[in-house]
Amino acid sequence: MTEFNFDAKLSAAELYAFSMRHTYKSMSGIFGLIISFGSLIICAVRYKYLDKTAIMALIIIGLIFTVIQPLMLWSKANAQVKKNKSINAKLHYNISDNGITVSQGEQEADVKWYDIRKTVIVKDAVYVYMSPVRAFIFTKKQCGDDFGSLVGFIQEKVKQYKDYEPEETEENGGTDE
Repeated sequence: MTEFNFDAKLSAAELYAFSMRHTYKSMSGIFGLIISFGSLIICAVRYKYLDKTAIMALIIIGLIFTVIQPLMLWSKANAQVKKNKSINAKLHYNISDNGITVSQGEQEADVKWYDIRKTVIVKDAVYVYMSPVRAFIFTKKQCGDDFGSLVGFIQEKVKQYKDYEPEETEENGGTDE
């Protein structure tokens, strides 16, 4: 039985990297960037023909998704790490053939492999999504030398349980036939 155990404490920078990727890889994030860049381009091209109010409006629209939102995400990540006890404290992860168990003090939560919706692998982290907005964040810094093995193991398990439906075993009296 393969098993990975490690303690992790999420930093503001790690949470910010996740938030930026999550925000700007979505359709709304891409659309926001298109609007911002479009506004800045219109402002630059039509500068001579626009009044000061239109110029200011276009600049503000241009800065919303390119400067303001990233600053807000950074501020939110810092605030979450400082105020949220579940993020601010160390979490212990046990990742095995049975799923992912996360514990903190007396509290413990289990996530089965069939509950994982998707995984996203980036340079220094893997994001394991249980819902469109909720994910475990495992970074190379947290996992150390086991990071590559852990990523491969998670990918294998998620692929193995991709089409698994837990009701099937319950209908058969708890056995796989």
